Amino acid sequence: MDYKEMSPEFVDCPLCDEKIYCGECVENSDTAEGTINEGHLPEKYKEKANWRDICKNCKWHNY
Repeated sequence: MDYKEMSPEFVDCPLCDEKIYCGECVENSDTAEGTINEGHLPEKYKEKANWRDICKNCKWHNY
């Protein structure tokens, strides 16, 4: 496996069902864990009722 495959710049996000920048993924993961205030997370990531669980179970969580 090459480095780009292991560490992509964009990842598939199950919260919004689209590819997002890896930095956004990190912020979403931290927010789902409670280390960043939820108020900073854009609404498109919180539309699904169980967004925290979806994020925590994503293969990119804690990327």
